[in-house]
Amino acid sequence: MKKFLKRFFSFLLMLVFAFALVQYGPNLYVRFFGEKNARWISERFSETLKEKNELVVYEIETTGQETVTQDAWLLGTVQKVELPYSFQMSFTVDLSSAKVDVAENVIKVRVPSPEAGYQKLTVDENNIRKNDWLYPLTPERYEQIKRHVENKLYDEYSVNQDYCDHAWNVTVHNLQKLFRAVTDQSLFGDVYEIQIIQDDSLLIEK
Repeated sequence: MKKFLKRFFSFLLMLVFAFALVQYGPNLYVRFFGEKNARWISERFSETLKEKNELVVYEIETTGQETVTQDAWLLGTVQKVELPYSFQMSFTVDLSSAKVDVAENVIKVRVPSPEAGYQKLTVDENNIRKNDWLYPLTPERYEQIKRHVENKLYDEYSVNQDYCDHAWNVTVHNLQKLFRAVTDQSLFGDVYEIQIIQDDSLLIEK
């Protein structure tokens, strides 16, 4: 019996050692031996350049934390990840669709509504907390979590009415200021009324 228990504990110890080697071995190697033997190969497969005529009118930046848990039957929570982040998103107006009409000292500028544009999620890698010894967090799962957080915030903010209203108010202010600067230079001293009109049908006409 003692011989069996000795073999069993030896086997168990080897199993734990093998698990630790697989889990932490690469990180320990890099920590003690550095990256002097690492090789970096950079390749660029394509490059696309596009002309843009967009006015950035509003930018949002928020910070927060996302907590993701994975449960298993009987075992309960086998993985918990706390992801602190900052998120940026902008609203832009497509000026290539703008239409300008001038009649009787009235300048009417029609532009489409501001739309959610550029977004970026930045994770505070130094303060991530995870409990995953029963179900290790893979790089693929980690990237999936980040994409989910970024898409969720983008979908939420892009339809936020307060953000949309503020973005439109900024659009009106900036365009009026721009056209006012031009009309103030009129040699004839004419005074123009500048109207900024929201017209989403312009996107259909484009």
